[in-house]
Amino acid sequence: MRRRRRPCTTQWIEDCVVQRVSVRDGLVLDLDDYNEIVISRPLILTLPAVDRFPVEAVLIDPLRISVYERPLLNLAGAVCTRAWSDDEGGLHLSFSRGHRIDVDPDAEETAWELYGKRHGYMACLPHGRVRVVRHDVPEDDNANIVNPR
Repeated sequence: MRRRRRPCTTQWIEDCVVQRVSVRDGLVLDLDDYNEIVISRPLILTLPAVDRFPVEAVLIDPLRISVYERPLLNLAGAVCTRAWSDDEGGLHLSFSRGHRIDVDPDAEETAWELYGKRHGYMACLPHGRVRVVRHDVPEDDNANIVNPR
């Protein structure tokens, strides 16, 4: 049984607008203020309820996105309202239109990466180990230590 995940680190991309969604070496979300998220492992995309259609969760492999899944990823113009990584390395994103993206860590591959020109770099390495390099906080600040293993 999986233990309960708790929020670990809130990301600097909250309140950023998704400028573009593309598929190159994974799912890439370009956000304003020079931020980018690259997701290269399977993700759960939760779609909001629309009219008579209920909330639905769809498993998507970002390295093999079908033509039927692409319209589901139309997030351009949406605001990232919540972004955090948990203590196991999972990434959790919520958007203003009701969509959510959840990415679990992978045992052998980097699951996700977050780049920010003004902030730094963050990635979920194999086994859920999160590596953070921040250049917008003082060096003696422990904000760079997320989940030491």
